[in-house]
Amino acid sequence: MYGDKRYLLGRRDGGSDGLLFLGRYLALDGSSGSPVFLDVLKPHAILICGKRGYGKSYTMGTIIEEFARLPAGIRNNFSVIVVDTMGIFTCMGSPNLAEKKYLESEGLSPEGLNIKIFAPGIHTGRYDDVDALTFKIPSSSLSPYDYCELLGVDPLSPHGAVLAGAICSRNKFSIEDLIAEINSSDATDDVRSSLNGLLTMISAWDIFSADADYSQIMEPGSVNIIDLSGYGHEPGIKSCIVASLSRALYDIRVEARRKENTGYRRTPLVWMFIDEAHMFMDTGAGNVLINEWLRQGRQPGLSLVLATQRPSALGRDVLSQADMIICHRLTLRDDIEALEKARPSYVKEPVNEALSRLGAIRGAAVIVDDTTESYHVVKVRPRVSLHGGGEPIVRNVD
Repeated sequence: MYGDKRYLLGRRDGGSDGLLFLGRYLALDGSSGSPVFLDVLKPHAILICGKRGYGKSYTMGTIIEEFARLPAGIRNNFSVIVVDTMGIFTCMGSPNLAEKKYLESEGLSPEGLNIKIFAPGIHTGRYDDVDALTFKIPSSSLSPYDYCELLGVDPLSPHGAVLAGAICSRNKFSIEDLIAEINSSDATDDVRSSLNGLLTMISAWDIFSADADYSQIMEPGSVNIIDLSGYGHEPGIKSCIVASLSRALYDIRVEARRKENTGYRRTPLVWMFIDEAHMFMDTGAGNVLINEWLRQGRQPGLSLVLATQRPSALGRDVLSQADMIICHRLTLRDDIEALEKARPSYVKEPVNEALSRLGAIRGAAVIVDDTTESYHVVKVRPRVSLHGGGEPIVRNVD
């Protein structure tokens, strides 16, 4: 199927286990060459970027698919968690029949994948053919600063001080508990009234629970899609969900790592995928992702895959901490310059020249791999499952 020659990214020592089929080398004449694989035996931090319509979300979906297709003995070491901001990965349970011939040329066939879809309680009825599971975050998993950011409250104001006091007074609480705590405080009527209104508002979102945990998305071998598209006009809600989730998973894996030093792994390693990642970098979620996942995540076994059409909006920390960059077509000068500043010394070709080799081919990408200190031009393989990120087509309507 793949031939004798292959290229392996993210690993120096070769081997045939724990490989994800990413695509094939792209020749100058547009023809495909040797297959290219991605290592998953070690943690990675991967950035996928490109302008709209050139394959960044498609590529992310391809990597997710490969996890679902791994042999059970390898797959059960991982839990894959996808933060789906636009709802485009929820259809991966359906086969990609539109690209059947293209798939057959790679020895593949259309296939719906075994995935679990989670959505906040008020949005679980949005799916016609899939039973979405209810997703909630533990109320106590957010810090006082997270709550202040979510509510638009200055942490140093009287409102912020009263809110922080209510949060810090309990280890475990519901939103209703916070309201009761604030009502019993010596805060002024104005502060109590405004905080009550704000907390009542977020209680209606149906995403907080005192008893929630993340055990359902930490099942070995599972692929979990967390659909946040229902909050398209509420970036603050998305940010607090990502902050809670990423902080909790970090703590879970740090604790699990201590136990793994003396015995069997019971808690899977985590690969978290975040689409439209630029939305989170200037928020509390971004602080967790950068400081805990990118800088410290390797030792506890946390891998992070970020996709964005605006790499310049991610900041230098993200670009410098990624050990692999998959870059589809970019044309905005700020984005190209941001990648140029992060270009490693072993890449002699300027970023704009490397990107010019891609032309307008959808799915073509320049891949920079720190592990092997190399870069490659690759055409990402077709998806076996349905891709929900395509553009709508106008048809004649009678």
